[in-house]
Amino acid sequence: MATGQLHRNQEKRRILQIAHQVSATIGNDFFHAMAKHLAQALEADHVLVGEFRAGRTERIAILAGTTAGQSERIECPLEGTASARIAEGKPVLCRSVAQHRFPEDQALSALKAQAFVGVPLMTSAGGVCGVLMAVYVKPAPTLSVAKSLLEVFAPRAAAELERKQENERLRESEQRYQAFVMLNADSMWRVELEQPVPIDLPEDEQIEQIYRYGYLAECNDAMARQYGLEKASQLTGSRINDLSPISNETVLEAIRQGIRSGYHSTVELSPLDPEGNRRHILRSQWGIVEQGMLQRIWGTTRDITELKAIERELDASERQMSDLLETLNLLVVLMREDGAILFCNRHLYQLTGWNADDVKDRNWFELMLPPEDRERAQAAFQSANLQNGAPTHYESALLGPKGERWRVAWDSTCVRDAEKKIVMSANVGRDISEFKMLEAQFRQAQELESLGRLAGGVAHDFNNLLTVITGYSSVLLEKKPETEPACAVLSEIRRTAEKGAELTRSLLAFSRRQAPRPEPVNLTALISSDEPLLMRLLNENIQLVTNLQPTLHFVNADPGQIRQVIFNLVVSARDAMPHGGTLTIATSSDGSHVQITISDTGVGMTEEVRRHLFQPYFRTDEECTATGLGMATTYRIIRQNGGQIEVDSSPGNGARFRIQLPALP
Repeated sequence: MATGQLHRNQEKRRILQIAHQVSATIGNDFFHAMAKHLAQALEADHVLVGEFRAGRTERIAILAGTTAGQSERIECPLEGTASARIAEGKPVLCRSVAQHRFPEDQALSALKAQAFVGVPLMTSAGGVCGVLMAVYVKPAPTLSVAKSLLEVFAPRAAAELERKQENERLRESEQRYQAFVMLNADSMWRVELEQPVPIDLPEDEQIEQIYRYGYLAECNDAMARQYGLEKASQLTGSRINDLSPISNETVLEAIRQGIRSGYHSTVELSPLDPEGNRRHILRSQWGIVEQGMLQRIWGTTRDITELKAIERELDASERQMSDLLETLNLLVVLMREDGAILFCNRHLYQLTGWNADDVKDRNWFELMLPPEDRERAQAAFQSANLQNGAPTHYESALLGPKGERWRVAWDSTCVRDAEKKIVMSANVGRDISEFKMLEAQFRQAQELESLGRLAGGVAHDFNNLLTVITGYSSVLLEKKPETEPACAVLSEIRRTAEKGAELTRSLLAFSRRQAPRPEPVNLTALISSDEPLLMRLLNENIQLVTNLQPTLHFVNADPGQIRQVIFNLVVSARDAMPHGGTLTIATSSDGSHVQITISDTGVGMTEEVRRHLFQPYFRTDEECTATGLGMATTYRIIRQNGGQIEVDSSPGNGARFRIQLPALP
């Protein structure tokens, strides 16, 4: 009994002695002093104070420790350590082979520990914030005394560790405040109210009380600079009415917006600065309301004048670009990478008849390109995306909403953003339909010119031979009586020669070697006088219908050539109606031109035949038809007289020829 009481008295004296030695210290000094004196009292090789630290990986940091009077600084992952067991809230004792039991514990390994006892440091909220541990480099037969002594000092160590962590949190908060508030480029402020304002008061009464009781309790330097000052301290404490009088409509409107939104609002204001320049301000405010009473108002104010100027410049640039695209006499299509249409300009809509609602977000390749052109256009589209600024050129047909077609030459390029990513594809096209038609006509004219020169040479030589044949046959006929058998033969020879002469005249007309004799001609009168002849050219099962304008302008042309044109077209129509039909001849005048229209209800012609119709002797094997010189001569005569000839036809729908000749003034 006496021995036990003696040990208890000695333990009390040691506790009091250690408590007296560390009582005047705080913070890290406290941890070092406690570790040193506990190590001496427990005859431990080391006493460690460890702190648990959160993060991506929980860690244990040794804040203080002793090794022959020197401190140990160790920080390592918590998992797998002895401290991880202690973090569960209970003491842990290990009398031997400590490193073997906790091989991942860097602290035990560094201290070459064989035995230890550790107790948790509990927070006031009941959590564990650290450990207090006595470590021995040799096995320890008993650790109960050490455990008891550590548990005595654990609450004091835990309280000091909590105070340290609270100070660190406060310091971090102050640093955040310094970084986010005081150094912020935006004005940041806090208005306190000497008397809370009931938020159920009428709007004007709330405003009156905010101005009466409100003062600037806190702000940053950015706000001070808005008032021409340097430091926030020069502005803090100012009354609201001194900073912004109630007559200031800009601030007054911001407060009204705050009240109407329940004191949570962001408004854009446009006040004048002292120099009279318009500024643009974005003001956000948050009122702290407790039990229906407004206690204070936090707010920020950002000057967005430069941003507004940039927005206006950007809007102006976009409007200019939009106006340019809309006024271009070119076709413009903007689309996404997947081919969806984003924009088409006015010229495309006017040309094709599409409208914006029909094409928006539709696939351009499927909507506006025929199947035979899609693959080539998509290849050009992909090529443009791979190019760095250089456009890709290609041609394709452009489809209208009713299937109409235009031939378009496109230049395609991609539009990239600041990061070089493709945001859209721009396609600019030019309608080359008329150019292609003129190109085809030019090639046809060149072909006809070559054939004309050849035909003219042949016709001239052949005409000389026919003149001899006709002359000799006529002389012989004059010398022979009609009853003589040779007369019939000579007459046939002369008729054949005259037919050959008629052919040579066609060839000469085709080659322009026979000079025309132009004179004023009334086409209505000419067709009317020739109508009996035209009837003889037609079969009995073909009806001739004329629709001739009585008062028609004159044209300057060779009447014989015009007759030849009409006869050629009538014969062509007759051949196209082997089973009968209707042939219609009409004349009309629009003031500057006179038009002849010859229509039939015949078999019509394919697109290939129509394209080559005016080429001499053009033949299609499938239809076994040939144009001979009639259509080529017709085309040459009309062009020679300054006119145009067009033909519309399709299989089974007949043909319609339209001839336009310049009218005499």
